Amino acid sequence: MTTLLVRDVMTIGVPICRDTEPCGVAAARLLRQSVPCDVIVALDEDGIATGWLMREALLRQNPARIVGEAMDEEIPEVPPDIPAEAAAHMMRDKGVEYLFLMHSWPGEPRPSAVVSLKAIEKCLAELARSA
Repeated sequence: MTTLLVRDVMTIGVPICRDTEPCGVAAARLLRQSVPCDVIVALDEDGIATGWLMREALLRQNPARIVGEAMDEEIPEVPPDIPAEAAAHMMRDKGVEYLFLMHSWPGEPRPSAVVSLKAIEKCLAELARSA
């Protein structure tokens, strides 16, 4: 049996916004994008990841509030080559629905991909049914 890895279920490309943008502007952008995730990563003026928000949290904010004031500054990370089941356990332990794959070239962290608990659970269930 083949082990399902994070890289097998991750979504490449992460919605982004500036940490200085109003929440209403960032929410509108996230709603317009056709990516299968409900998160957005905030970047500073140098393009460095400074935090993240789930769509629901973003929509609950006053539209004029600045993203940097509302975001979670701790970006939960995961490497691409660990078993997806282990990543799911990490998400449950941390109480998050998403983990981010970050690349640090040239030097500072930027989001490259995201994996959701729902996607992992769906793939694991499909594998179990086909076994």
